[in-house]
Amino acid sequence: MMSDVLLSVENLSMVFENKRRTFTAVDNLSFTVKPGQTLGIVGESGSGKTMASLSVMNLLPNQGKIGTGKINFEGTDLLALKEKDMQKIRGKYISMIFQDPMMSLDQVYTVGYQIVEAILAHEKVSKAEAKERAIKLLASVGIPHSERVFNSYPFQLSGGMCQRVMIAIALSCNPKLIFADEPTTALDVTVQAQILDLLKKVQNEYNMGIVIITHDLGVVADIADRIIVMYAGKSMEEAPTETIMFRASHPYTAGLIKSMPKLSESVDRLYSIEGMVPDIRNMPKGCRFCTRCPLVEERCRVEEPEMREIEPGHFVRCYKAEPQKEGGVQING
Repeated sequence: MMSDVLLSVENLSMVFENKRRTFTAVDNLSFTVKPGQTLGIVGESGSGKTMASLSVMNLLPNQGKIGTGKINFEGTDLLALKEKDMQKIRGKYISMIFQDPMMSLDQVYTVGYQIVEAILAHEKVSKAEAKERAIKLLASVGIPHSERVFNSYPFQLSGGMCQRVMIAIALSCNPKLIFADEPTTALDVTVQAQILDLLKKVQNEYNMGIVIITHDLGVVADIADRIIVMYAGKSMEEAPTETIMFRASHPYTAGLIKSMPKLSESVDRLYSIEGMVPDIRNMPKGCRFCTRCPLVEERCRVEEPEMREIEPGHFVRCYKAEPQKEGGVQING
């Protein structure tokens, strides 16, 4: 009997190496994704969330490599595959919507050419059949006049339209799993909502698993089933979305939530977490968040806390974490 888990990532570490040192960008990350499930991975820039997704796709930058861990997709060990075998999975069964569609799309080729190319790389169909499918895909992701857009170049389209094209490319071979890396960045609020609604629509239609990677908790609040909050390469808190949003137990998660603008409140200045995410070349000795945490204690600075389950399905990496009532852990500021 086949497992109902699409993707299983266990104790994944991803590192950058140079001649002198090794720097860890993702440190012992574990998660699973099931068909029809949406997982949100949230954190500031430098948290390791994008590197985690690129590790699964085997698209790491130069000097980057997998340190330890397992990546299993429907019973296949992705880390054991040669590049030619990974190419058969990437784009066909696992697709990715990259950050900044204007940069990800090739400006010198038409939209249609790029979708057809993706289809022909994995499907044994004629160019005419691929073109017909591409035009239908463009229409299915909410692009009007899809035949005209098929012959357009990316620079002739708006950011929102280019993002829809990226989604069409990702859907071109009916994948079972999609990674969406900052899918609404640089889009206005109305277009953001349309893109998220589109992702939910195609997920319901194809029963796909989706992993949304973002710095904005508000983006995943309405679409994700579970959320992992990452900081400096580590998972700090993981729980069902409702638990994260209303009963967060980690001070970092609480800070991210407090940073979200609220229409119901009139404030002179938005809350922000003091300080910066530490450089991977100079991580704190204890808890990764100790240099910015408003609840820090001495032991936090010398010994890193383990991830522990404080209630069923709710995991937190913090010495002071405990189940919270409505409103979550309270921080000053």
